[in-house]
Amino acid sequence: MERFVPKWQGQDWPAGGARALHVYAVPDLAAHPELAELVGESHKAMAAFPIIPMTSTLHCTVEMVADTTSDRITPAERSTLAEALHRHLAGTGPIRVTVGSPVATRAGAYLDCHPDDELVALRRRVRDAISETRGPGALLHDGGRPHLTLGYAFDTASSDALQTELRRISPSHAPLGIGGVELLDVLWRPRPGPDGRPAWELSWEPVATVPLRGQRPAG
Repeated sequence: MERFVPKWQGQDWPAGGARALHVYAVPDLAAHPELAELVGESHKAMAAFPIIPMTSTLHCTVEMVADTTSDRITPAERSTLAEALHRHLAGTGPIRVTVGSPVATRAGAYLDCHPDDELVALRRRVRDAISETRGPGALLHDGGRPHLTLGYAFDTASSDALQTELRRISPSHAPLGIGGVELLDVLWRPRPGPDGRPAWELSWEPVATVPLRGQRPAG
């Protein structure tokens, strides 16, 4: 495991911090007690490791708007993007996935989401909305396999040792229903970590909520 540094346009995030618009699926832990328990047990397993846990900022990244920082995106442009997201997701129904098992990664830990076909289709529609309003140059990041990030590392440690601790968790899976996505103004900035060295802190401000109210596929 190595210290996590967020990426912006293929490079390390600006050293002083910066904002960018993102589309996230943000789980409601109060409505998903099994997931809340799994996240809590995972955070306990991570406690001995140099990881900043995601608590109120637990999320699944759908896509980032990466053509420019959010301070350069006007209120009118934000509204246009939100309207496009509503249109492109109008036929998308609520998504049900299973999350887990917890996985140690190079820069922290996460929970896999599976099956991921509906989430991948959701990402494709979100990307279409962003490309329509911001141009294809706004799509510069590969989000990889859909997942919920549990925490980000602020120092080096053994990922194998963390995975050993995470594998002790049982049950290691939980259901999650995704009934909408959030367009958020996301800020990454460095803050002193537990050891005094900089750790990247995530926070956000809401821009728009896009519910998923379309018809789910049969079966």
